[in-house]
Amino acid sequence: MYKVMIIDDEYIVRMDLRTIIDWKSMGLELTKDAENGNDALTKIAEFHPDILLLDITMPGMNGITLLTFLRESHFQGKIIMLSCHEDFDHVKEALVLGAEEYLLKHKLEPNMLVKALDSIVSKLEEERRQSDQIHKWVAIAEDSLQMYRKKFFQQLLSGYHIEIQKISQKLVELDLFFSLQLCVIVLVNIHDVVHEKQRLGSRSLEQMKDQLLEQINQTILEPSSGYCFDAQDGKLTMILGFSSVPSYLYLHNLVYSVSNQVLSLINADFKMKASIGVSDICSEIQQIPHFYQQAQEAVNGTFFLGKNRLIHYTEVKGYCNKPITSFKGYEERLLAAVKEGKQIAELVQEIYQGLLKQMVSLNEVKGFNFEFISFLKKVQREHSFNEQDLFGAERSPYEAINLMETVEEVQHFLRDVMIRLSEMLRNLSSSRGYRKEITNAIDYMMENYASDLSLEIMASYINMNSTYFSNLFKKETKENFVTFLQKMRVEKAKILLRNSEDKVYDIAIQVGIGNYHYFCKTFKQVSGVTPVQYRHLSRKG
Repeated sequence: MYKVMIIDDEYIVRMDLRTIIDWKSMGLELTKDAENGNDALTKIAEFHPDILLLDITMPGMNGITLLTFLRESHFQGKIIMLSCHEDFDHVKEALVLGAEEYLLKHKLEPNMLVKALDSIVSKLEEERRQSDQIHKWVAIAEDSLQMYRKKFFQQLLSGYHIEIQKISQKLVELDLFFSLQLCVIVLVNIHDVVHEKQRLGSRSLEQMKDQLLEQINQTILEPSSGYCFDAQDGKLTMILGFSSVPSYLYLHNLVYSVSNQVLSLINADFKMKASIGVSDICSEIQQIPHFYQQAQEAVNGTFFLGKNRLIHYTEVKGYCNKPITSFKGYEERLLAAVKEGKQIAELVQEIYQGLLKQMVSLNEVKGFNFEFISFLKKVQREHSFNEQDLFGAERSPYEAINLMETVEEVQHFLRDVMIRLSEMLRNLSSSRGYRKEITNAIDYMMENYASDLSLEIMASYINMNSTYFSNLFKKETKENFVTFLQKMRVEKAKILLRNSEDKVYDIAIQVGIGNYHYFCKTFKQVSGVTPVQYRHLSRKG
């Protein structure tokens, strides 16, 4: 049974979470709750929970700070972040720090929490299985040569070993007879790992990687030239070492020959796709971690240059810039394209081809991608579209785009989502059944509800006499213009009350009603409750 700890400063939220599902039937045990970050640190040390439900916004140490501290302290449990509002920066930061899920408290349904917990329990079960297997191997072969080799090279890549004489002695002890006076770091990344796991199963995939390692070390590399092992990040790492070479050109040709043999082996014998990243030639032991970083940047260059290829660090080191135009600079054009249903694919391609030409860094592109998703989710929420209908049901859009390995995959995904969103907007307009003039007027109101709108302004916008427009609007919508606009503004206010911490009078201004008392009166007339009551009820539910 796995232990779960709830960390939230609101007593009502903690009680709701305790009763929202049947924890025991899921094989989960609730520990004592924690009321804030400092309280959580004490109780985590006491109860050793496997899963944390962690609120982002708390007095004192907030959720992000606590998450950072836990990761730095090598906390092994899984974390679900909780929040009262969607915030791109919080989502991005929490995912980067290793949070498994990001759930909104006021939208939380039992099935959503169950789904998130089921996913985490599956991961914990898999990790426990792997851990048990590792312990079994260690018990059977404590002096395993391969384990000692892997540990040594991991330490070498992290800068733990820096004395050439001790390194040479250690290599001999490990039955490896190559020198590291000159060396090259090569990383092998298997593509589409999620798909391969589904196709083969996690266990079979790991066994296949073990077989691949064995074949590389036995048939391509020799103890006198290098060694290949499975690094902690899932990539295969090769270290090729030499005491001297006739020329650097000779060494480059040799490295490329070995790398191409590995790619051919993966493609032909294991029926998988992979890319290889190659560092420059390292001639100083102390610089090995730096050249390891070069190899990582090279293999990550598949995002820009494509899959199933060999990439040298010099091909990607220029991808270090920030975009000339931020995402916000494209929002207006993207919104227009979605609404008109025209030039969507061309615009998305233009944006990402621009990022490629500017040689924007991978981290900057990923941040750009997250902003793109947030923009699409904003439009989706404004029109009350179902998220799964728009983005697909397999995983959150943030996770989905983060798993994509090339800029082409990102372009295709965003293009398809934009086209779906455009179709949903067109279907929404046609489902109203209004005349074109009234549909155009309502669309304008949807975009400009926060502005000073009047019957005269709207009539002028669609080139009609105000009296004729007023009569036509009521005939088509069965409501007069003022009532329709009031209801629209109240619905927009409800979204802000549910998803933000803004004060009620600020929300009134944001939806175009400057008078606070008139806003409260209108809100109650339309919804039957005051804005404060609505916020409380929506979050309690």
